[in-house]
This record gives sequence, C-alpha cells and structure tokens, in this order.
Amino acid sequence: MQQRQLNKLKEITKQNFSFVPADKNMYGIKYYEHKCTNDAEYHEIAGILNQYPNMFYTCIEHKDNTVSIAVLQNILDKKRIENIMWHKDCQASKVESIGKIHGNDIFLEQIPTQSGTMHNVINHSNRAVAIVNINGYRLPFYVSSGISGKETEYGIPSEKWYPLQGISDSGWLNKMPDMQKNPYPELDEICKILETKFPATKYKEMALNESLPRADKTILLEYANSNFPEGTPFNENGLYQYYRNHIIYLPAIIDAWRSKPNDYLEISKGVLQISELNTVDKIRTLDLMANSSLDGDYIWLKPVQHQLKNQTGAETSQNIQNQLHNIGIFSNTVVSSDNKNGFGIPIQIFQDYFRQKQTQKFVDATQKIDKTDSKKDKRQNISQHIMKRFKDLLDNYKR
Repeated sequence: MQQRQLNKLKEITKQNFSFVPADKNMYGIKYYEHKCTNDAEYHEIAGILNQYPNMFYTCIEHKDNTVSIAVLQNILDKKRIENIMWHKDCQASKVESIGKIHGNDIFLEQIPTQSGTMHNVINHSNRAVAIVNINGYRLPFYVSSGISGKETEYGIPSEKWYPLQGISDSGWLNKMPDMQKNPYPELDEICKILETKFPATKYKEMALNESLPRADKTILLEYANSNFPEGTPFNENGLYQYYRNHIIYLPAIIDAWRSKPNDYLEISKGVLQISELNTVDKIRTLDLMANSSLDGDYIWLKPVQHQLKNQTGAETSQNIQNQLHNIGIFSNTVVSSDNKNGFGIPIQIFQDYFRQKQTQKFVDATQKIDKTDSKKDKRQNISQHIMKRFKDLLDNYKR
C-alpha cells in the first residue's frame, strides 16, 4: 500500500518521494518526502498538490539550507511539524510517550483548543477528555464529573478516568456498556497511567471551573471517532449502536494495540487513498460479527467475542460465513492460517458485491423514476380525456 501511494505521488508530481519513519526524524511523525533542488521546484510541486483536497503537506528546512516537501496524514501532523520547526508552542507540539502497552508506546494526541493552543487534556462539555494513540489506533478517555447523577443513581464513581467508544456530533459521550468493569485489561492499565499523569480529581475541577481549555470540537470528534465509524449512540432508525462499537470496532483497536507497530504510512483520505481500504470501510458497515482487515489480496475476517452483558457466546468462522451467505456473498476461495484466527476471502469478491449493490441501487432508482413518469403520463392522459369530454359536451350544448 505504501509503495502504491508513493507511485501515485510520482504520477501526480513527476517527482520521486520516499517514506520517512517516525523514529528517523526529529518530529516523531511519519511522512512522504521529496528533497527539492531549489525553491522553485518546491513551489512547483506545492502548486500541483494544492489542486487536490485532503492533501496535507508542508516545507521542511534543513541545516544545509535545502528544503523538502513532506506529505502528511492530516492537518494536525502538518501543524505539529510547523510548530516544532518554527518554535511555536514547541513544548506542546512535542509528543512524548506516557507509558507502554505490549511494548508499544502510549501517546496522547495533541488536541487544538478554541484559542489555537495544543493540549494533551482538553475540556469538552465540562469534562476532561484525552485521546490515547497506540500503534496508530486512537481511543478517547474522560473524567466523570458526577454532574449527571450516575454516582447517586447507579453507584458509578466520579473523579475517575473511563474509556469511551467515540463522541457523537451532539456531544454525547459513548461510554462502555458496563462502566464498573472495563472489558480489556489494557484499558485498566491506561486509566492507571492517566491517573498518575493527570489526577482525575484535579482535572475534574479544572473542567468544571473552565480553567481547562475548551477543545476545537471538529478535530476532537475527528480523532475520537477515527476508529469508530458510528460516532453516534443511535442510528437513523433509533437502534442502539453500542453493539457495533463494542463488538466490532473496540476489539479491532485492542488487537492493533497488541500487534507490532505499522512501519508504513496509510493516507486514508483524498487522491492517495487506496481503493482496497475503501472496501474495508464498506465491509465494516455491514452487520457482520467480525473484525475485517486488509491482508494482501484478501479481506481477513476474524471472529469476535461478545463483551456485552448477557452475551458471552463466542462467534466462529462458520458463523461469519453464514452471515456472508445471508447477505449474498459467496466465495469458492477461502484461506485459513495456523498462525491467526479467522479466514480470508479475495477482496475482489467484496468489490464485486458492492459494485452489484451500487448497480442495483441505480436500477431501483431508475425504475422508481420510470414509475413516477408512468403515473404522470397516466394522469396527463386522464386529464386530457376529461378535457376532451368537457369540450365535446360544450360543443353539443352550443348546437
């Protein structure tokens, strides 16, 4: 995927780019780089990139007075590099690990505030909120303020750090189904680390008395929901959405935390987006009780176990295949592995399925228009017939 994005950059700019890992630069950020021979070359490439939405880039100046153009994942990475390079809010822009999980660094995302400064912990709806990033997968945490009455009504203590499963556009904090018991030990460990670094009692009061800066809501929601496609607690039909957050997306985050870090950069928006990743996103909108990920030319489907109360049965690979059959996805090629749970299906099977769905959607819409036109023609014919009868009656009366 990384090489395909590099090829796309060359196709667009006619220049070669290389990948720079986060541990090989002073900014701690992954990016694609082209070292320019002069300022004119930089401005020429920048002019090309400006034509594409969701293309984030910046200029990096080197000690030998040369410059590079760096293509980045998002606008926050762009701002972070520029802040460090120009010594603007430098300390807040340097991201440092607050601990480790499975050998992977635990980072806190720098969230811009309404005043433009960057902070690890910000104020959202008078609650202290932090975004944890491990291995590129984010999860929000918050300090319970106690003002909603959960402590009195349900015995859920305030002044503690709790994990969230996204934040809705309305500001609703999507909490765990059982706030008394975290579903994964990693979440317990992170809550302990956050408590050590940012005592909940102190940050609760800071949020309530407005001494904790308020977040830029747009970017906060982007980060809080980046791994939760459904950021809202209810869908358009009013059905509870926690089961998808909890059964599908949260286990995927934990699995990523337990894995080795990715040594490549995936740009998921704009012209550099890989079509295969689009397919993975579409698969995750299906009601499959499975984690889905891209594995070469295959979509790897991994069973997940219920974490909700009163639902403890583990799903199996056969269950997933039955679910696929129920929605019309069949494959004669199914691969398995002794090293990991689940199975793989060629990505082409899913791409064909979504293409057929899109075609059928167009056909249905066309038929609906045709039916509407047919009804319109029928009404016009009836109207013309009535007018003709009326004219005939009027002519007879005149005679």
